[in-house]
Amino acid sequence: MSAFISCYIVDDEFRSVRLVESMLKHHFPDVYVVGTHTDARAALLQLKQFMPDLLFLDIHMPEMDGFALLQAWPQYRPEIIFITAYQEYALQAFDVYAAGYLTKPVQTEKFISCVHHAIERIQLKKQKMHHQHAPSSSPVSSLEDKIFVSVGKEMISLYVHDIVFLESLGNYTRIYLKDQAPILVCKQLGKFEQELPASSFCRIHHRYLVQLHHVCTYLNSQHAYVLMSNGMQLPISRRQKKHFQTLIQRYAGV
Repeated sequence: MSAFISCYIVDDEFRSVRLVESMLKHHFPDVYVVGTHTDARAALLQLKQFMPDLLFLDIHMPEMDGFALLQAWPQYRPEIIFITAYQEYALQAFDVYAAGYLTKPVQTEKFISCVHHAIERIQLKKQKMHHQHAPSSSPVSSLEDKIFVSVGKEMISLYVHDIVFLESLGNYTRIYLKDQAPILVCKQLGKFEQELPASSFCRIHHRYLVQLHHVCTYLNSQHAYVLMSNGMQLPISRRQKKHFQTLIQRYAGV
């Protein structure tokens, strides 16, 4: 898996929620559970904030069922895996392009197969977004491109898609990379902001430039922040909040 995938679980049975969390942790450690809820109406408010890549969704729930939740959230559609005790809703699940349909009690092999399928769809969707929004006029136009940076007396190349975020340290910038140790470069953050794809990188704070592909969670509150794929939590300044919201929604296809 190239990056963490954010996930949310909605099921009125607490035991079922914990089972899905446990199976994900054991079989898919790179799928990050950003939230869970046993109440569909309350979950809807959080889903609009988190915009997860993957949603595990029960169908029969009090007050609001799974299909009603999706109808109330038409602007954004994650990959969906239904988990239900009923088999007769499989055709309706197909109508909303669900990535999987699991019946309780959930079988491990079926669970693994469904999640693999959902991950493939998520990755294809993200790749498509990268190609659609990469500006050809930028010095670096694609996440598949490389940039060259000077580290000490060496010049090294970095794949753009491996950059999680960049941190300003005055005349220096610390670059946080996927599956690698951070590197310190004698170059101001503003220079990187000019060079990297504007559709994929966003200045969220005077200190931080993040890659949207590596944003796992966005908490929209008075003190807004993002959780990145490397587990680090970064603040969003009030000045940059509206700009970030616009970019992340456009990036997600909202």
